[in-house]
Amino acid sequence: MSGLSHPCTASFPVPHLTLGTLGHSGHGKTTLAAALAAHGPGAVPRRPQPGPEPGPATAIRPEGHPVARRQRFRCFRYTTDTRRYTVLDPAPHPAPHPEPGTGPHPGGGPAPRARAGASVARSALDGALLVVSVREGVRAGTAEQLALARRGGLAHLVVALTMADAGSDGLSERVERQVRALLAAHGLAAENLPAVRVSARRALDGDPRWTGSIEALQDAVDTYVPLPERAQRPRYPGTGVR
Repeated sequence: MSGLSHPCTASFPVPHLTLGTLGHSGHGKTTLAAALAAHGPGAVPRRPQPGPEPGPATAIRPEGHPVARRQRFRCFRYTTDTRRYTVLDPAPHPAPHPEPGTGPHPGGGPAPRARAGASVARSALDGALLVVSVREGVRAGTAEQLALARRGGLAHLVVALTMADAGSDGLSERVERQVRALLAAHGLAAENLPAVRVSARRALDGDPRWTGSIEALQDAVDTYVPLPERAQRPRYPGTGVR
């Protein structure tokens, strides 16, 4: 017998993980996901093309099980030297037309950002990127989505301080302290969580300083988010072939 394995028994060379994006609306979650997808082994840097909002999609976990049915996600993929990632970025849901007086706000329905956070919290993610703009700091949507994700059992986070090109070092440090205080309030080891200052838009433009920040964020995710323990199941049930 040769040393080559049967094609049906060959596994992927690197493990796959699914990440989500969390954060307040307008803090650059989608741009950051696009920048991650544009940098890595074999990636071709490109700016995301404008287009219509994505339609309903079903994200698929590596084992073949749906992550969340009838949820709206933008999916971005990137690879590092040791892992493959799918980044799920929840698209805004169209506002419903609730009965007067219903929902958490008088006369209105659930806040769109809270519904987006709930989508992420139900997605059985391996980890997430908490995205906070240096320009604005921690906002209501930051706290809401983090609370929903924690309620859903999410334990592994890496902080991306976005739009860092628009703020001073002092401002970035102040926002980082805000974020760590919020993380500590939700029972996370705030002082140990990586917080990387990035500018996704400048990285997509090819600025070497900020492409380096995206690579540093990828390294932080590789280092901090552990590999999930997934049961090995036969690829063809009843045959024993994986």
